Amino acid sequence: MKTRLDCIPCFLRQALGVARATTNDINIHRRVLNEVAGLIPELPLEITPPEIAQKVYRLTYQITGNNDPYQTEKRKANERALTLYPYLKKAVADSNEPLLAASKLAIGGNSIDLGPTSRYASIDSIVAPALADELNISDYESFCNSVNESSRILYLGDNAGEILFDRILIEEIKQIKEISVDFVVRESPIINDATMADARYVGLDRVANLISSGSDAPATILSQCSDKMLELYYTADMIIAKGQGNFESLSEEEGNIFFLLKAKCEVIAKMLGVGIGDAVLKKQTLSLSHPVL
Repeated sequence: MKTRLDCIPCFLRQALGVARATTNDINIHRRVLNEVAGLIPELPLEITPPEIAQKVYRLTYQITGNNDPYQTEKRKANERALTLYPYLKKAVADSNEPLLAASKLAIGGNSIDLGPTSRYASIDSIVAPALADELNISDYESFCNSVNESSRILYLGDNAGEILFDRILIEEIKQIKEISVDFVVRESPIINDATMADARYVGLDRVANLISSGSDAPATILSQCSDKMLELYYTADMIIAKGQGNFESLSEEEGNIFFLLKAKCEVIAKMLGVGIGDAVLKKQTLSLSHPVL
């Protein structure tokens, strides 16, 4: 999707949030806002919101001198999520439809985000609603069929903490059939997005092959991805794309893509025809015509 004018205030808010997370120096806060505001007119609205966010965060990190301001928050999210692992596994096992329960939990985990305007009270608080609530957009039947027909899945991860919920879903998929899963993380820190270290910490390396996208963008920007990542992308039988950022960057791309996310802002909610905070499991409607690498 292309960037909307409504996205611009969000970029400024996020930049100020990073500055405040890094330092109490109001002069640096002002400098961050001034320089980000100066950057925005140079950026075309034809590019996706994550591409602009990437530039905004890079500039903010440069000004503050801290390229991982949410490191502590990410560690805490991973640690707390891990303590919930036995409970989550039991909740899925006790469900009448375990794959659906695991899918709902994975979507619920997408609430763990420091970028968009939404916030979550705690990791604990997202579990019960995720299991109880209905999916506001549900292509679950197509999702099940695709799992059954696939031998290789590419799973595009999103945030620290959330990735433990992704592990639950991957484990449930592997209960259904023997399948290879490649799990993609960010090349380097941006916002609270998961890196290789985060994925290993929550044990994703036990259930999936871990690979970096080759980029620090808070989404999957195909033009920035490594050759290895692109090879996996274009040859996977099925792609699971977690989070709003991946929806923003891939909504106009072709492929057997399933978007699992929480709608976190008015722009995306309107685009999808849902409310803010609603759970989405949506199949991409564009068919793949790209030549296999």
